[in-house]
Amino acid sequence: MPSTPARIQALPVRRVRSAAVRCRSPTKRRSGRPVDVAPANHLISVPPARAIPLARRRAAPASAALTTLPPSATPKDEFDLGIGYMQRKDYALAEETMKNFAQKHPSDPLIADSQYWLGESYFQRQQYRDAAEAFLGVTTKFDKSAKAADSLLRLGQSLAALKEKEAACAALGEVTRKYPRASAGVKAAVDREQKRVKC
Repeated sequence: MPSTPARIQALPVRRVRSAAVRCRSPTKRRSGRPVDVAPANHLISVPPARAIPLARRRAAPASAALTTLPPSATPKDEFDLGIGYMQRKDYALAEETMKNFAQKHPSDPLIADSQYWLGESYFQRQQYRDAAEAFLGVTTKFDKSAKAADSLLRLGQSLAALKEKEAACAALGEVTRKYPRASAGVKAAVDREQKRVKC
């Protein structure tokens, strides 16, 4: 494989890419413009946006990316967008979406779920104090919701992570007492967590 000429190697990535785009055909070269003298497979290309590291993407303002919903979007569409961000592990955008959802639709039936997922977005980023507050909100304001038992479990886990052992054990013990019909998965997680925290 022939080596890339020194002049091309020294060019910044942006310059090489623009040179390749502007001068695809050497016969149409205008004076003063750089010429791409390397074979096509030697060009340096800028990676697509999705290849940019996650940390750099998260540094961008989250609100700019939330404009993907059409104006006619329903509350369910907005909630589903937040869930999509959670599934992609884009927790900062999930947080922003769930906060916006709660502000715009405070009486929507999905409000308890959005509060739970807001807490989960904090929990996954190890922001345990914010997570505990969000989960506490679910267990106090929406204690009959489908996410109430999960929220109480996550509240206990958040408190344990904050080294609040007594409060964590109280929250974990409350799960099966307050929600005897909680799923087997939640009950098993409570048992594991109680053993781990040494309640």
